[in-house]
Amino acid sequence: MKKLAFAGLAIGMCFSAPALALEHEIVIDHPAGPIAADYEGSVRVETRQVGTAGVAGRPSTLRCQWSAALDLERTAKLGETLQTRRVMTRDDVASGSTSGWCNSSARTIDRLVEARRDSFRSAMLAMVEQDRTIILAEAENAAVNGRDG
Repeated sequence: MKKLAFAGLAIGMCFSAPALALEHEIVIDHPAGPIAADYEGSVRVETRQVGTAGVAGRPSTLRCQWSAALDLERTAKLGETLQTRRVMTRDDVASGSTSGWCNSSARTIDRLVEARRDSFRSAMLAMVEQDRTIILAEAENAAVNGRDG
C-alpha cells in the first residue's frame, strides 16, 4: 500500500512541474575578449490548498492557490581564463487560483503557466540585463587576479 501511495505522489509531482523551459544566449564585448553567457530557465510552481470540502448539501470552498517562480542558471565563459556559474530566482512571476483540489488541478495550472509564457520571457530578459554588470565585474576580477598571480 505504501508503494502505491509513493508512486501516486511521484506521478503528482511530475504534473506539477510545467514543461515551460526558457533559454537565452548573449555575447558581451570585453577588452580581454568576448564573454559568452548561456542562460537556462525553468519554472517552479508552488501550490497551497485553501478552503474546505462541503458536507452533504453544502457547497465546497476548496481552492488551489498557485504561484510560479522562474529559476535561471547562467554559465559565462571568457576564453579559457574565466568560467562562472550563477543561479538566480524571481518569485511570483505568475499566480492565480483554481477551484477544487490542487492535485486534480495540476494540468489546469500547467496550462495557465504556459499561457503566461511571455511574462516568464520578459522576467528572464530583465534578469539577464541585471546580470550583465555582474558578469563584467567577474571578468574584471579575473583580469586583476590574473595580473597579480
